[in-house]
Order: sequence, then structure tokens, then C-alpha cells
Amino acid sequence: MKVVSISRFGGPEELRLSEVPTPVAGPGQVLIKVEAIGLNLGDAIIRSGRSGLELPMPFVPGGEVAGTVAAVGDGVSGLTVGDRVLGAIFAEPRLDGGYAEFVAISADVAFRLPDAVSFDAAVALAVQGLTAEQLLARNPVAGKSVLVHSAAGGVGQLLVRLARLAGVARIVGTVGRAAKRDAALAAGADRVAVSGEADWAAEAPGPYDVVFDAAGGEITAASLPLLAPEGRYAVYGGASGVYPSFGPAEMAGVTAAAQTIAGFSLWSLLGDPARRGPALAASYGRLFGAVADGWLSVDIGHRFALADAAEAHRLIESRGSVGKIVLVP
Repeated sequence: MKVVSISRFGGPEELRLSEVPTPVAGPGQVLIKVEAIGLNLGDAIIRSGRSGLELPMPFVPGGEVAGTVAAVGDGVSGLTVGDRVLGAIFAEPRLDGGYAEFVAISADVAFRLPDAVSFDAAVALAVQGLTAEQLLARNPVAGKSVLVHSAAGGVGQLLVRLARLAGVARIVGTVGRAAKRDAALAAGADRVAVSGEADWAAEAPGPYDVVFDAAGGEITAASLPLLAPEGRYAVYGGASGVYPSFGPAEMAGVTAAAQTIAGFSLWSLLGDPARRGPALAASYGRLFGAVADGWLSVDIGHRFALADAAEAHRLIESRGSVGKIVLVP
């Protein structure tokens, strides 16, 4: 089968297409014939070596795929050959193997797809949809005023859409470039400010009951003063390269206003195998159901052939992408 791998850390040019033996479904596993591969910024961070992880080489990136079950290993029940599934590789947990034509994966992290949910939509929901759904479960927004940073990105758009379904009162988004404003508005934001502009906070006046921040750096410094008394500031990443930080003065203000700083990472769901499968199944059930019922749409911004993975990595690192980037074997 064809895979894309790296033999050393570096730029997108290190991603190379090659042939390797097709894996087999071992005990407790299913073999998936891959139809769509989800690309995340984390893939590029790992490829570049910025993650700090020591990985065996050659390394095949990719933590999320969707396709059809091609084979079932011993001891597997509930899935059969031909089933359409999402393969949540990242939930095993592992970080490799997705940039391939076939993937062998634990059956408990392969989730059956309704016919109305496309393979592309499934990989868009795998990490980004799950992140948005879990963030909203922990930080309720019904009837509240909400600020979503990076609102044109994969998680950001889904946060906006799912917040609308949850009954948010007012939702404002920020985007890094003016060209992304329309995508955030189409997702359901009432107003969109360009965070790359010096006066963006004046264009997005608070107060906000909930702020979702995966940017960090100067975005956090300008956002915390917009948080309402008793509000929640949800941190789930540091895309700027600097995680959100709160010094003594900021924390004194947080304390005085009875505000909450709430962190979140998907890894908190994955550490306990007994909890992992049921928790993900419940979240994906809600997400897939919302798509199948027509309540939730997913923006697939770009599709690349697997052989063009380097171009896809260049795009996601340029911050010029809108919506989900999908690789197609």
C-alpha cells in the first residue's frame, strides 16, 4: 500500500510517498480501507520536530481516518466488513499511521458512521468536532455571551455552530485575517473582528460570559479584560507558540471577579481505556446525529491527494486555510 512518511524532522519537503506492506487486523482490531484522512496543525508540528517527541523513523503521520472496514480481527464484535467507520487513531492513543491507504486500529476506537455522514465530515469531526463538543460540555453557553477566537478554523467554526445549537445568546468571533471573516459569519457568528489588527478588542466589545482561546500570547492579554464577572475563560491550546498565561496581577483580577480559568485537552479523555471508548462514542453519537439530522454542517475547505501531503502541510502552516483540510488516498 502507499503511505506518506518522514525519515527525519524538517519542512514539508520531508514528506515522501512510498510503498509498504499492507497491515493485517490483529486480535481486537479492524483493518480500514481509508477514504479520507484528516490533517491537523499538530501533524505539521510533529513533522517539523517542534513537538519535542522522539519518534521511530520512518514515521507515518496522521491520527484520524475514515473509510470502510476491510477485515476484522479475532475477538471483535459489533463491526463487520463493509461498515463505514471513523478511525480515531489518536484515541488509542498514538500519533502515527493515518497517512496511508489502509490502517489497522483497535476496534473500540472505530466508530460506525450513519450513511448521511460523509467520510470527509467524519474526519473533520474526529479531533476538531470532539474538541468543540467537549469544550461546550464543560463550559455551557446557553443564554450567554461568548467570544470564540480563531472562529474560521476547524475547531472555531464548530464551536460557533454547536454554540448556536446550544442556544447561545450572542457569539462574537475573531479571525487572523480579514479574508476569513465571511467563514466565521457563515458559521453563525453575530460579529467578527480581525485579531491581526491592533484595535480588534474595540471591534469585539464585551463583556463575555465565556471566552474560548487556543491562541495565547497577545490575544490572551487583550481578551481577559473582556471577561464578565463570574465568567469562564476556556484555554485549549497555544497556536501562537505561547500558551495563554496569567501573571499575579491578572490572577488577582480573576479572583476579585470570581472568574474561572478552565483548561482542556483531549488527552484528559484518553488516559483511561475503560472511560475512553464510552466517552468518545457518546460525543460522536451526538455529533454524527446532528450532521445526519441536518442541524450541523461541516466546512471542508481543502482536499489534497495523499501524494500532495507536502502542499497540504504548507497550506496549514501558512495559516491561510479555512475549514478542514482532507487528504485523499
